[in-house]
Amino acid sequence: MELPNSHFRDYPVEFKEINPKDFPMFEVNNKEIIHPNEDGYINDSMQPKIQLGEKNSVVINAFVGCGKSYAIIQTIKEYYNTTDYLIIVASPYVSLVQQYVDDIHDEAQIPKEDIYNYTDLGRDFNIPYLGKRVQVLTANTLLGNPGEDGFKNSDIKRKYLNDLIRYCEENGTKAIFVYDEIHDAIQNFKEEFIFNLWKWKDVIHKNFIISATFNEASKIVIEYLAELTDKKIQILESERVKIPHKQSKLYLHFSSEHNFTNETFEIVKVVEDLLNRNKKIDILCYSKSLAKSILQDKKGIGKKLKDRFGQLNNCTSELVSNQRTQNEAPKNRYNNDKCNIGTNFKTGVSIRKENHGFIIVLPPRSTRMWFRNKYGIFSGGINDIIQSLARQREKGEIHIILPRPDRFDSTSLENSEMTLEQINVFMEAYNKVQFFSQREEPVKYFPLNMQSFLMSAFYHNELVNNVAREIEHLSSYLRTDLTRLDFPSYNLFTLNRSEEYIANTFKFFGEDIAAYVTYCAFTNQFMNCELVEVNYKTELFFKENEIQKGLHKMFNKYFGEDYYHSLMYHSNFKMIYSDFRKAIFENFNLRYKKANSDNWTTINPFNNSNFEVQLIRFIALKFFANSFNHSVTNYERFRDLEYSRSEYFLDSISVASTINLTEVNYSEETKKKIRIFHILKHFRDKLIENIREYSSNNLSFRYLKNKPTGVFNENDTLLFNELMSLIRYDELLENSAYEFKRTTSLNTLYTRLIEDNFEFTSDRLPTGSRLHIKKITSIKPLPNPYRVINLLQPAEYTNIDLNENWIIQKYGSIENYESNQKSILDAIEEFTKSQE
Repeated sequence: MELPNSHFRDYPVEFKEINPKDFPMFEVNNKEIIHPNEDGYINDSMQPKIQLGEKNSVVINAFVGCGKSYAIIQTIKEYYNTTDYLIIVASPYVSLVQQYVDDIHDEAQIPKEDIYNYTDLGRDFNIPYLGKRVQVLTANTLLGNPGEDGFKNSDIKRKYLNDLIRYCEENGTKAIFVYDEIHDAIQNFKEEFIFNLWKWKDVIHKNFIISATFNEASKIVIEYLAELTDKKIQILESERVKIPHKQSKLYLHFSSEHNFTNETFEIVKVVEDLLNRNKKIDILCYSKSLAKSILQDKKGIGKKLKDRFGQLNNCTSELVSNQRTQNEAPKNRYNNDKCNIGTNFKTGVSIRKENHGFIIVLPPRSTRMWFRNKYGIFSGGINDIIQSLARQREKGEIHIILPRPDRFDSTSLENSEMTLEQINVFMEAYNKVQFFSQREEPVKYFPLNMQSFLMSAFYHNELVNNVAREIEHLSSYLRTDLTRLDFPSYNLFTLNRSEEYIANTFKFFGEDIAAYVTYCAFTNQFMNCELVEVNYKTELFFKENEIQKGLHKMFNKYFGEDYYHSLMYHSNFKMIYSDFRKAIFENFNLRYKKANSDNWTTINPFNNSNFEVQLIRFIALKFFANSFNHSVTNYERFRDLEYSRSEYFLDSISVASTINLTEVNYSEETKKKIRIFHILKHFRDKLIENIREYSSNNLSFRYLKNKPTGVFNENDTLLFNELMSLIRYDELLENSAYEFKRTTSLNTLYTRLIEDNFEFTSDRLPTGSRLHIKKITSIKPLPNPYRVINLLQPAEYTNIDLNENWIIQKYGSIENYESNQKSILDAIEEFTKSQE
């Protein structure tokens, strides 16, 4: 397909801004803009804007790959060389602590003897921590967060922090705090843990709060931290400037598989291609189970990776019930010298490999749930994607394996900065990769900076309004000595639930993560990579006499129950046939091999009549189940049985007989197709009328003459000409799935009518005549028109409105859905007014 991003060369990169108006209760100077240098780094522009001696909280909002960590380490160097401050670096993960220690030593030239790695606590008692100028620990340790399964921070960690605070107080030492990658530490800033930060209130001098992917919750974290620095905030925000010579090549591989495994076609194909081109490889998986299936694979891509790279590096967490069984150094960490497979290097890690292929496997459709998606490491939504892409620091290749996204609401793009031409280009490309089913609510575009309006509308209109009377009543009710009963404030909701709400409610913000990735790739939103290739057609292989078996396997693997229930139960036969046939030819490359051949040929629409016929049978068996007129046993469902021209004609004649063309509001094309079978019924009836009886003393039978002498009249000639002119309106006949186009005369038609409508034997009249006849043993009956393959009536949904069905399952009721939509519309209106 033609790449759409060529039409978005100068399209602005959208990102989450941090603005002074976000903090109305704080002292915030005007936002200062950092200008990256020609290589895309921000250090030179950033350093002059930092006032080392001023007590405040500095927010650094800079894009991925611009050297944020290097720049802050240079700031640490300045503090180390010019003051006696204690510098505390809070990492979001224990896996990154050693990396910070090494980088601070290497890039700031600070002696390792003056840097303390908190993971030595309780492990090496010979290493003192007091008196060391730089302390590197985790944010959860700093805030006293014991984790999901703990009740309090360990005693040794408590003593460590209390000793540092006492050291500062006794020596008059001020403390500098650096919160790098703050987006990954937000869960630590719960109300109950903030009190641990207040222990530092008398010694804190400055906070540095750094991220490329701020969100609404991080604004509450900024407020918590800035309150400790006299409510003073400085905002430094970098320009989003792409550096083309540093951008990696981005490849999107859309997979139709319902679940991703180590045998998924696209994963296997990408790995094998990178191996063939001698690339270094790392694979970031959405789930631990997928990573382990690759690591433990003994015959597929896992074995091939081991054969090339030796022992694979397992980058999945070794925690048991969120705890290490012993106090030992963490393992399973990313290693730039190995092939890494796992889940724990989507953030913080710098992949510095030449000739590198970085594979990112997103969650498949099987992980999508009604209320909370099981997206593994990508459960946080769109920021997880941006962070993952940024791991590759050297120019290379990034291959994303992703499911097909739901359809996109093109009208919502009118709220973007796209021109009409760009909208058309985007939609043309997007429609090629979208999921088969049209059941789901479409993806709608929302500006990133609109998230706060969407959350506010939900909180106030959906949550608060639902219990507004009760809140008001309790506010005037005296509850002395009773348990606190305060409805959570908007800020606490934002801190604790906002990202979960956003990522699981709005498809564009993470509920359909594939849609967001597709949008960003098509519109050049990613800073460190640019789209160069899109693959969306999986290869499927069908063997002669095994087509039914292949179709069943394909349906279960790529379409599944969701597709089955959404269309099979709620559409007529023509709808499901047309939809399914369109889906497989548009989204797969089909290959076919004859039984006695080693060559695979391409199956294109109607170039393989055997495949077309078996496809019709497959849909009929799915659609009708046991009520199909041509029913078969369970064993025969997987066999390539015939669905002949005779059966197709009889089915269609039966259906056409129920349709009065003067009474239906069908398209002219549909009416002309139906007319074909009205005419064929006329000729069928004509032949039945012309059946002759032969009877003698010992013999009796019915017959038709071999030649139509005396059967047809002038009107039949006109009908024949009309019939052949209408053949082009039937795809199966026009494209010779059934041979009929070469019916050149009434004589030929007569022969085919006998073949299709009667059971017969060839013979001569037993009276000495040389007249050849067809002995009619039976007339093939017309089947029940409601239990046959019906390709005549227009494709349509039946029984239930799909959107209504989806709404009820998702929201519980139409009323709940309408309330939710009103909240969104209110938010859009409020956001629009704020931009004016």
